[in-house]
Amino acid sequence: MFRTRLTTLTGLTRAAAATYARPFSTTPSRLQLLPVQVTGTGTGTLQKVSVPGKAYSFTADTYPVLGGADSAPSPVVYSLASLSACNQVTGHVVARDHGIKLGAWSVAVDAQLPTDVLVGGAEEGNPNWESVRIRLRVQTDVEEGDREGRFGRFVSEVERRCPITQLFKLSGVRYESEWVNEKL
Repeated sequence: MFRTRLTTLTGLTRAAAATYARPFSTTPSRLQLLPVQVTGTGTGTLQKVSVPGKAYSFTADTYPVLGGADSAPSPVVYSLASLSACNQVTGHVVARDHGIKLGAWSVAVDAQLPTDVLVGGAEEGNPNWESVRIRLRVQTDVEEGDREGRFGRFVSEVERRCPITQLFKLSGVRYESEWVNEKL
């Protein structure tokens, strides 16, 4: 099977990150600001979230330990789902800019959320994620021998341009990603 594996960690030095030189984006400047709005209504821990002007909505609840009924994904689950989906969407944009053809994606996210502050009300600590690990398998037309070249630049650019990846990384979470390039 054709595979290339690339693992990145938040702690890369600038010199190591510079190894993956990036071309300038081809995204027009008129598209550089995307207004996003959501509204929510609900009672207890159950909330219906809508996007004004759109026909779709979703529901959020939480785990019984937090007083919820676990009748819908929790906000923390949605945050990890956002990370997964945003990498795929950003990958699509970056692939277009880099002339890379993509096929199927498979993404798995594992995370550890400390509960001392959130559930226990601890005075000290951080309710943020302790660690987040994302594993992405993507089919591309990038050749196997190009592990650190074209595929590495693609991964670096996706992680740089993905708003949700950056949200996690810049929040101080221990963030790890593993990318596997599979033959298209």
